[in-house]
Amino acid sequence: MKPIQKSIINDFRHGIFLTLLALFAIYFFWPQLERIEYGLYDLGSRLRVKPVASPVSVIAIDERSIADFGPWPWPRSYIAFMIDMLDVYEAKVIGLDIIYSGKDLNHGLKEVVNIIKTIENNPQYSKKNMSTVVLLAALKDAEERLDNDAILANSVAASKKVVMPLLFHLKKSKEAPYNFYTDYMTANSLFPYPSDKSVVARDITVPIDPFASDALRLGHINIFADNDGAVRSENFFINYNGRIYPSLALQLVLAYFDLDLTDLSFGKNLTFAHKSIPLLNQNRMLISFKNEIPYYSFVDVINKKIPADAFRNKVVIIAPSTAGLGELRETATAYKVPSVKIIANIIDNILSDDYIIRPEWALALELMMIFLFGLFITLIIPRLGALIGTIITLAVLAMWIGVSLYLFVNYSYWIKAVYPAFVLLMGHIIIVSKRYEVAPKT
Repeated sequence: MKPIQKSIINDFRHGIFLTLLALFAIYFFWPQLERIEYGLYDLGSRLRVKPVASPVSVIAIDERSIADFGPWPWPRSYIAFMIDMLDVYEAKVIGLDIIYSGKDLNHGLKEVVNIIKTIENNPQYSKKNMSTVVLLAALKDAEERLDNDAILANSVAASKKVVMPLLFHLKKSKEAPYNFYTDYMTANSLFPYPSDKSVVARDITVPIDPFASDALRLGHINIFADNDGAVRSENFFINYNGRIYPSLALQLVLAYFDLDLTDLSFGKNLTFAHKSIPLLNQNRMLISFKNEIPYYSFVDVINKKIPADAFRNKVVIIAPSTAGLGELRETATAYKVPSVKIIANIIDNILSDDYIIRPEWALALELMMIFLFGLFITLIIPRLGALIGTIITLAVLAMWIGVSLYLFVNYSYWIKAVYPAFVLLMGHIIIVSKRYEVAPKT
């Protein structure tokens, strides 16, 4: 066999071996490479950020509001008053990102109720005179004004626009089980579709019955981060006790279009009416993060510093937005982000049809590039000098990364560029190192 042919065959064998070795390394060191992939994804996300283009607004219980109204938790009548204001302002639908899972601990109300019971049950007051009747009427009036749960429940019922939250737990809690088969829980859930891959929960926190039963919809507020701790996607459904429960964001969008859960169609995309949401692994939507989400302080809205037009015919979410009132999240584009901003971004994506897509051909392209880069390190690199080979390799690498970012920023296509790039770099390094090892010593 001629030396040149023998050299080509050896290089080809080495290239195949190195490509397989690189693929094995990709599989074996997947978490580390995935973090690099996420870093590239986040870079693309920052490059494609644009303003919100849909009717969604946030009313934030922020530090200024707490400084003005006092420490949290506030009387629930404050939230009721805000709901009443938004009704007057003609908000289309109102989301509440606050779980009231227990009754309001109002000691003043408790004392008033005790006094009323004492008067009504005491034999001395069995023959009520006019003064007793007046006193009882005044006390019952005070009872109504002090019952913050009743005030909020009345506002929720009167509004018929309020979507309230559910919170699921992946581990079983020590609390007593809740009656999960109430009418409102059944109405806000579905049986799993055939290819359902929803996260399975073991327990749930729900609003108290007066709120949950009068709410327009119920939706979960669970937010799931990727392995590196950053939030990049939305899990639309959580599976609990054999039924799937939608997210608060999805319920708000359905309410905005006056649709129900039964209007959803499941498949590679989640579809309803004229909307088609691309799904990742059939259960998640990649979030296209925006800037300049309309964000108003609770105290400014209460003091009527914000015009009614800021909320008219919009999805409005009331939620805490400070570190002391909830966990701040890392996203693909920012740090210390309140969960309400993530929810608002999800709603904006659906209403404006702005999605990040993992196209069907993405995996085929990635495998093809791995194969082509394998051929490159097999047939091209061994025939180039070390310096020229390195320059060409880096140029090819930069071109590949640039193309993937271009597709992400301009077409919203997410292509995993790191894995083919890893094959190229690892193969180049091994080929060059091998060349120096076998080079004749002088």
